[in-house]
Amino acid sequence: MINCLLCNCQLTQKLTISNIIFPGPLKQPIICSGCFQKFIRYSSEGSCRGCGRKEMNELCDDCQKWRRHYGWYLEHYPLFYYNQAMKDFMQKYKFQGQYHLRGIFYETIKEAIARIKYDILIPIPVTKNTLLTRGYNQVTGMLGDIPYTELIIHQNHQKVAQSKKDRQSRLQTKQPFLLKQGVSLQGKTILLVDDIYTTGRTLYHAATLCYEHGSKRVQSLSLAR
Repeated sequence: MINCLLCNCQLTQKLTISNIIFPGPLKQPIICSGCFQKFIRYSSEGSCRGCGRKEMNELCDDCQKWRRHYGWYLEHYPLFYYNQAMKDFMQKYKFQGQYHLRGIFYETIKEAIARIKYDILIPIPVTKNTLLTRGYNQVTGMLGDIPYTELIIHQNHQKVAQSKKDRQSRLQTKQPFLLKQGVSLQGKTILLVDDIYTTGRTLYHAATLCYEHGSKRVQSLSLAR
């Protein structure tokens, strides 16, 4: 018997038309449909074409500010909205060490990434201190066996974690990232992956680093916005 990882109810497999036409091993769900439905999928309709914020304008005020500052804005693809269900999930997975929850969104992430054209997928790194205390990078955990390359290093000079900062403090954060020595991004299209898009400051730091090292194009994807 397999139980839902979130509510512990017993899981059952359902046959679909596809299973009948193309027989083979059934994919075993790891959370129930009731729990999964609490996570709201992102819709691009009526959203900022930059960061995905619900905005009537084509480009929200924040993305316009980023464009004025850098001369470009980040093409970002969120998968879910950051609602209470997502907040509860992140609290368990990211902050309470429940690493067994890492695969809940794997199929959704895999399908989304497959639709994006890129040369190199780079997960946003965590600090060495976070890796020691938490034991894992929540982003690489969610990626599972999706190919990625850890080319960006966190300089680890932050005294306060991003999750504990207010919006203004996040925006004022200095560049925390370095590119690994001997790496060339010249002419490459990069896909950055993070867990949550809040102000965009972290992803813009990473994207700036990629452009400074010759990237042709930088896009980003996050589990939630």
